[in-house]
Formats: sequence, C-alpha cells, structure tokens
Amino acid sequence: MDRFAFSLAGGLWGVTAFILLLVAWRAAAALNIRLHRPLMILLVVGAWVFLAAYLSRYSEHSRNYGSSTQGLPSYLILWLAVHGTIALIPLLGATMLVWARLTGSEAPGVRSHLNRNHRRYGRVLAGLWLFTNAGGILNFLLFSLFL
Repeated sequence: MDRFAFSLAGGLWGVTAFILLLVAWRAAAALNIRLHRPLMILLVVGAWVFLAAYLSRYSEHSRNYGSSTQGLPSYLILWLAVHGTIALIPLLGATMLVWARLTGSEAPGVRSHLNRNHRRYGRVLAGLWLFTNAGGILNFLLFSLFL
C-alpha cells in the first residue's frame, strides 16, 4: 500500500473512531449499555488492527528504504513519539476494561477492581483516546497534505 493510501485509510479510521467514541461515551452516560458495549468492542478491535497495520507498514518501509523517519523534521519525530506513546495508554486500558466486562467479575482481583471502577477509568481513558484520535487526524493532515 502506498504512503497516501495508507495515510488516507488511517485518517478515515481516525475520524470514524473519533465519532464512534463520542457516540459510545454518550451511550455510557445515558446508561445505554446495549449500544455502548458493541461500540467499545469494535473500537478496541479496530484500534488493535490499525496498530498492527501501522507497525507492519512502517516495518516494511524501513526494510525496503532504510529509516522510516528519513526526511521528517525532528519536531515531527518528537510529536509522533509522544502521540504514539500516549495512544498506547487508552488502547491498553480500554482493552483491559473490555476484557474485564466480557469475562465477568466473580473472581476477586484485577477484573473485579476494573469492573467496580469501570466508569472512573472509562472517563479518563475516553479523554486520552479522543486526544490521540484527534492527533491521528492531525497526522493524516501533516503527512498527506504537507509532506
């Protein structure tokens, strides 16, 4: 997949995920679990698929052409590092929350703790996830339109 097509797919996923996350957040606030649950499962699975595709694409690029950061200004490399690092926090956190909800909370331990504090963690993770989705859309603009 060429660079523009990959960036376009990533940008479309970023916009779609941003909208779905807002809908899921509103559904949770309205206690509409029938809508919130499948949206969160879709978002978590979609985020992992995107991350795998992203890493695969840039791994392939660096194998074929050398450094995948070649030609990027240093401030963009810093932005990508910060954005990618922050993006892992809500991805891992949301994965754990979905896992805890799907596997139940009968046993004491991590699952029980996550289920008892699901809303508290969800609020923080949703804010971070919205920030990183907005950053992903910014990445699309930076790499597709300006570079």
